[in-house]
Amino acid sequence: MRFELALSIVILGFATSCATTSSSTKSFEKARVVERMRDADKTPEWAYGETAMHEENGDVVFTNLITMRGDSRPEACMKSADMDARAQMLRHIKDNLVTSGQLNEVSASDDPGYESLTAFFSSGKITGAKVAARYWERTEESSESGERVLRLKCAAKVAVKKSELAKQMREAIDGPRGDAKVRDALHKATNNFINGLSPDAATAH
Repeated sequence: MRFELALSIVILGFATSCATTSSSTKSFEKARVVERMRDADKTPEWAYGETAMHEENGDVVFTNLITMRGDSRPEACMKSADMDARAQMLRHIKDNLVTSGQLNEVSASDDPGYESLTAFFSSGKITGAKVAARYWERTEESSESGERVLRLKCAAKVAVKKSELAKQMREAIDGPRGDAKVRDALHKATNNFINGLSPDAATAH
C-alpha cells in the first residue's frame, strides 16, 4: 500500500511538473498582416520608416510611425501619427544639431538666438508642412507572454519645402539680437544639416 501511494505521488508530481513547464513555455511566432489600408497588396517601402528624414524632390520629408491597440480606429491612429510627425520632425533636427558637435566651440546655451531656435523646435509647428502620404495596417503578433495579439500600426509622411524650413530656422536665429559668433555658428549648423540630407533612393537619379 505504501509503495502504491509513493508511486502515485511521484506520478502526480511528474504530471504537475510537465503541465507547469508546458504552460510557462512562451511560444513566439512571426508577425503577420491581417488587414491593410484600402486592401493594399503590401506595405509601402516608406512606411517601414528605415530612413526617418531625407530629401525628396526639393522637400524635407519625415516619416513617423506609431502603434496602437488592435481594436483602435485607423483614422484616429493615422491622425495621431500625422499630428505627432511635425513635432518629431523638429525634435529630430534639434537632436542632430546638438549631437553633431558643431556648436561645441561656442557657448550657445544662454544666447538669445539659440534660445529662439530651441523654442521653434519645441513648438512642434512648421509653416507649410503637409501630409504627403499615410498608411495603416493591422498585424497579429506575439506579445511578451507569447500570446497572439492584434496591433494597429500607422505611418505618416510629412513634407515641407527645403527652402521654407531653412527660412523658418534662419528667422528664429535672427529674431533676437544675440552674439554674432553664436549666430554664425547656428546658421552654419542648420545649413549643414539641411544641405546634408540624403535623397530618397526611390527618387534619386
